[in-house]
Amino acid sequence: MKLTMKKLLSGTTLALCALTALAADPIKIGSVLSVTGPAAFLGDPELKTLQMYVEDINKKGGVLGRQIQLVHYDDGSDAGKANGFAKRLIDDDKVDVIVGGTTTGGTMSMAPLVEKAGIPFISLAGAVVIVEPVKKWIFKTPHTDRMAAEKVLDDMKKRGLTKLALLSETSGFGQSGKKETEAVVGKYGITLVANETYGPKDTDISPQLTKIRNTAGVQAVFVFGLGQGPAIVTKNSKQRGMT
Repeated sequence: MKLTMKKLLSGTTLALCALTALAADPIKIGSVLSVTGPAAFLGDPELKTLQMYVEDINKKGGVLGRQIQLVHYDDGSDAGKANGFAKRLIDDDKVDVIVGGTTTGGTMSMAPLVEKAGIPFISLAGAVVIVEPVKKWIFKTPHTDRMAAEKVLDDMKKRGLTKLALLSETSGFGQSGKKETEAVVGKYGITLVANETYGPKDTDISPQLTKIRNTAGVQAVFVFGLGQGPAIVTKNSKQRGMT
């Protein structure tokens, strides 16, 4: 009986030591964001916000007595790099959760890896394809591109605009937005009379705008993109007298 009790006490002590060690280990949050590149206007403040929250939470004692450790990589707005960094976070850094994916392309390149590893992944990108169909380990924070398209189309309907030109970026976000717009435009009584695309690194979108300007009946142009693209469209439109 004494031997059994001794073993029990020894086992309990070892378990408590293990729990104490576990409690001391930090909770590792991995992050892959576009701090540089075309999507930096999103990725840079995203990283700063994460860093601010981690610092604040740690000052208050962490989570369940454990500090948070942020492990971050900048994908430079490159989906291929995002995939590589996700592998590093999973295989080398052994993170508990991943927050990031500034862009839809970056997010989708990481998605198969986190699903296979069974690690919670919270994306900061917009496309509905990130969460539809439903994936066990993947979540997202912003509204979807479908919601954005419906809001814009609803406003156009209220303004009496019925003939639309769609100009979308060939990025993951732009192409998902294009698909969603094409899918819902009809229910608002609006017809797509022109449908053009541009590349995320294009510095001149004049040819596409010229086609749109020469298309009969266009009442409005819906630009689905991010970063410099929409600004270039605005500049080129003004240069061509499209108001």
